[in-house]
Amino acid sequence: MNDPLNESVLRNACCDLTGLRVFFYDCCDSTNTRAKGWLLAGNRGAALFAAAMQTAGRGRLGRGFYSPAGSGIYLTLTCPMEAPADAFVPVTCAAAVAVLRAVRARTGRQTEVKWVNDLYFAGRKVCGILAEAVTVGEQSAVAVGIGVNLRPAAFPPELAGIAGSLDDGDTPRAELIAEIARQLLPFLRQPERRDWLEDYRAHSCLIGRQITFFRNGEPVPATAVGIDDNGGLTVVTESGAAETLRTGEVTVRLR
Repeated sequence: MNDPLNESVLRNACCDLTGLRVFFYDCCDSTNTRAKGWLLAGNRGAALFAAAMQTAGRGRLGRGFYSPAGSGIYLTLTCPMEAPADAFVPVTCAAAVAVLRAVRARTGRQTEVKWVNDLYFAGRKVCGILAEAVTVGEQSAVAVGIGVNLRPAAFPPELAGIAGSLDDGDTPRAELIAEIARQLLPFLRQPERRDWLEDYRAHSCLIGRQITFFRNGEPVPATAVGIDDNGGLTVVTESGAAETLRTGEVTVRLR
């Protein structure tokens, strides 16, 4: 399909998003890196950084995010957050729901959430999210990086059995980027909102499943039983003890 993605097209797609500054790159290292640099230079306000491709896309735990041209969308939203530090905890969960809703609205695809920051479709990872806090003096902000595999791509061998795409050949990339911003910005501007929670719980791919999490580097088998009001994952270990995970990584067999 003819799917131009440039600054003019993106600005037009975002024209209804009052007060949002838009930055576009044909190619950059990482939209999160560019967004954090902008914030650290003393800039404030809501801003969107998007790229047609990234050479050093980043995910959680220091991992890379494969970001080829033509097949995905790569963006970072920034917003001041005049809130206590614990308000940053559910940001990633809210971002996952924003992407889930945007994808559903624009493509008709229904994705699932793998706690805490991944979206899956047809058993494969199609979206990763990285939320980072930035503080300059007394001012705090958040930068939320999002990568979505919209169209099929030739993934490198190490990702071939893990990553997938939404297999969508019709949705313009600029329209999906703009829709994600529409869905996410209201929460970033009012982080006390929890209107993402119902969708996060309803579309979790972990609840009721056997999972493994890691404590001090050691694997701990458990059953995922729920999501608390701040997006924490409640689990029951094999000993019958219940606990809520706030950070970390879990593994589950989805296929």
